[in-house]
Amino acid sequence: MNLETLQEMWRKDSVIDTDLYCEESTKIPQLHMRYMEFFNTFSLMKKERELEMRRMTKEKWLYYKGKAPAAKYKEMPFDLKLTTKEEISMFIDADEDITKLQYKIDYIETVLAFLEGVLRQINNRNFQIKNAIEWEKFKSGF
Repeated sequence: MNLETLQEMWRKDSVIDTDLYCEESTKIPQLHMRYMEFFNTFSLMKKERELEMRRMTKEKWLYYKGKAPAAKYKEMPFDLKLTTKEEISMFIDADEDITKLQYKIDYIETVLAFLEGVLRQINNRNFQIKNAIEWEKFKSGF
């Protein structure tokens, strides 16, 4: 499941059928459950990626500090001697594996922000339906 798929699903689910307000009102709990499941799934994915980031940051710190196992340096040689925290932080922040993982975390945060907005809309759906019914009454002269 990705952001584009979720957006397309919400594009369809967000439409309120003006002829069937009663049915639309009864679909609110189902919509809430569907998008809450997505929210929970992505929240757990974010936690997993954050744990992975911590582990990877430690591995990269050991690597750039020169304290990683010798096999690691045979695999990926690193001849510089980094001495300050700033130097090590700069190399860790610019590391390709770290930046890829950070992108994944940022993507998940974007999906979660979208899902939070969807859930807010679903929570307000009763008010939207009520207002639409009131408007129809007003137009009809009631």
